[in-house]
Amino acid sequence: MIKKILSGLLVSSVLLFVSATNSMAMERPTIAIGGTMSYGGYLASGQETEGATNVEKSAKKSAAMEVGYSSVFFELTFADRLTLGMDYMTDGVTTDLQTRVDSSPLNDDGNNEGTSTIKAEFADLTQGYIELRLYNGFYAKYASMEIDVLTKESLHTDSSYPDKTIKGEGYGFGFKNTWDNGIFIKTETMLHNWDAIKIDADNGGTGVDNENSVSGTLQGAVATLKIGKQF
Repeated sequence: MIKKILSGLLVSSVLLFVSATNSMAMERPTIAIGGTMSYGGYLASGQETEGATNVEKSAKKSAAMEVGYSSVFFELTFADRLTLGMDYMTDGVTTDLQTRVDSSPLNDDGNNEGTSTIKAEFADLTQGYIELRLYNGFYAKYASMEIDVLTKESLHTDSSYPDKTIKGEGYGFGFKNTWDNGIFIKTETMLHNWDAIKIDADNGGTGVDNENSVSGTLQGAVATLKIGKQF
C-alpha cells in the first residue's frame, strides 16, 4: 500500500512539475555531493534444489541479519522541489558463515554425504533515485537499485555457484535540513524489496550437469544519515 501511494504521488508530482516549468526558462539545478551511513535489518529466505527432477531439496531456511554500510552520492535538485540522485556503496556486507552436514540414505552411493559451508557478500550497491519535497524539509523517495551477490561457498558436491547481480527497488520518506553555507543533513527511512534470486550451479569442470540451483528472497528496512554540500 505504501509503495502504491508513493509511486502515484511521485509520478503525478513529476508530471505537474514538468508541465509547470515547461513554459518558463529552467534555472540551473542545484548540485550536491556527500557521504552516507546506513544501518538496518534484512530478512532472507533460501533453498537449494538438487537434481533435475527437483525431488531432493534441502530444508528451506530463513534468517535475519543486521546490515551497515557507507556510500557516496551525487544529486541534482530542480526548483528546490525535485531531486535526482545516484548513490554508490563504498564497502560490502558479508553474511555469517553457515555450515550444513548432509548424510546419504542407506541405498545411496554416498556422493551426497559431507559438510558444506556457505557465505555470501553483497557489494557494489548502486541506486538511482528521485525525491519530491512535500512540505518544508520533508520528502518522499523512490529508488531503483542493483547489487552484486558474491558467493563464497565450499561444497562437498562437485558444484559451485557463480556470482550474480540482482535488482530491486526502495521507497520511503526523509527529512532535509540545510544551512546557509550549503551544508545539509538528510535522515531517511527506506524499505528495500529485491527481485527473487535464482542461481544455477556450475558443474566444477566435471562435464556433468547436476542441475542444482539455489533460490531465495530478500527484503529489508534501512535508516540512513546523509551529510553533503550543495552548490
